[in-house]
Amino acid sequence: MQAEQVFRAVERSKYEFERFYQAAAMLGRALTPEQVMETAFDAAAAIVEYDAGVIALYDRESKRHRVEAVRVDAQAPLVDAEALRALEFKDNTGLASMVVKNRHYLPSSGEPRDLSAPVYTRKVKVDDARSLLVLPLLAGDEAIGTLTLMARAEKRFGRDVREMLSVIANQVAVSLENGLLYKRMETMATTDGLTGLTNHRTFQERFAEMIERADRHGTKVALLLCDVDHFKKVNDNFGHPVGDEVLRRVARVLQEVPRRIDVPARYGGEEFAVLLDNVDLAQARQVAERLRTEIEKMVVETEKGPLRVTESVGIALFPDDGRERSVLIERADLGLYHAKHNGRNQVVTYGEYLAHQKSGGGGGGKEEVKKAS
Repeated sequence: MQAEQVFRAVERSKYEFERFYQAAAMLGRALTPEQVMETAFDAAAAIVEYDAGVIALYDRESKRHRVEAVRVDAQAPLVDAEALRALEFKDNTGLASMVVKNRHYLPSSGEPRDLSAPVYTRKVKVDDARSLLVLPLLAGDEAIGTLTLMARAEKRFGRDVREMLSVIANQVAVSLENGLLYKRMETMATTDGLTGLTNHRTFQERFAEMIERADRHGTKVALLLCDVDHFKKVNDNFGHPVGDEVLRRVARVLQEVPRRIDVPARYGGEEFAVLLDNVDLAQARQVAERLRTEIEKMVVETEKGPLRVTESVGIALFPDDGRERSVLIERADLGLYHAKHNGRNQVVTYGEYLAHQKSGGGGGGKEEVKKAS
């Protein structure tokens, strides 16, 4: 009987370690912070059953915690997931804050002594959690956040489980640090450094994707090409640092006015582009006018006094004005330069440019217009 008990203990131990190594291997494959956090929940589940998991990250500069990921059983939630998602709180007497300060998991037994004690804030109730473990996410000597696991059943987080989860939590922290670095590198590769907008190369990729999708679903895509009027004079009269601030402020407008599904980008120099998904010409013109108006309202304070700028916009629509990216860019460009040649601070569609040409307006050929811009 003793031999059988020992054998079973060895088999159980072997099974637990297999699950432990399986959990560690999962984390090694995660790249982005989002993938790491989702995999962290899977890795913990490979070691022990739990009813709710929460990851919160800690910003040492602001001394604030922010919940970044939550996993609960949707059929029988142990905590209010909506109350937790995007919860932000400062250092307090809650378990999560104490774990970050002490860099050691709490409660030490894996079971809460006082069910009413706050884990994050008093607004978040975990009264039904008979098993509770808040683990520090340690990267080097620094706690970058916490991994919290909760279960309705008692004695779920025994000593061996706590030890394995502590190792997993440390690996989660390292993977998160790597994931954040990966995300920063990815952002640097796809984002313009000055304005924070999508860069030219990524804009072209997104443009191709949007056209392909619109062609498949029979929808439209609008391209807005925008150019800051008299930008050379801004640099000459106010200096390049002021010029850079103008570009940043214009970029902010381009980020705030369109919808989230739209793509604002820095096209080059003082030129910007905005891709509007699934819109008609009237809607595209409405967005362009809002952009133009908001930029016209903008005031940049300088040593020489307040500076105001305006912007001209050209519009081309897929598939009405062309089916190829290069054609649409060229035709939006024609609308833009027509706007430049005829007074600036206005929106001109490719159709309006054509109508002007047919009416005998002539002029405004691209080479001539470039001199005027």
